[in-house]
Amino acid sequence: MNYHIRKMKPQDIDQVYEIECMVFPNPWPRSFFQNDLLKDDTIALKSEEDGVVYGYALASCVLDELHITNIAVAPEYQHRGIGKKLLSEIERMGRERECVYAYLEVRINNITAIEFYKKFGYRIIQVRKNYYLDGTDAYVMAKVLKEAL
Repeated sequence: MNYHIRKMKPQDIDQVYEIECMVFPNPWPRSFFQNDLLKDDTIALKSEEDGVVYGYALASCVLDELHITNIAVAPEYQHRGIGKKLLSEIERMGRERECVYAYLEVRINNITAIEFYKKFGYRIIQVRKNYYLDGTDAYVMAKVLKEAL
């Protein structure tokens, strides 16, 4: 598998949304992806090979904070380093945009994702009650991307 990390484009949304629906119990509406791609503060990446999207990552950079809103890899391509590469690139781009902190929300019962983020230095800083549409709570996980002056 020889995939590349590239900027997500509007023509990628069909494949990205297919992955979104496979991976998450309450997928975002397609319009969220379309709207995010129009915003200047969005970082939108895809992992692809020969036009086939295997995974994606979305974040927004506001002031000094990088809010990672979504990272997903198609189930059949998980555990191959794609998520690690996407997260690393999102963080790198956040640092380029002068983000000092990164944070994200994750379902409290998504142990695989929680452990994945912990390996990257994220730690649980709070609980958001009833965060997801189905009433599931979320952990907010955060890390320092670079030292503030």
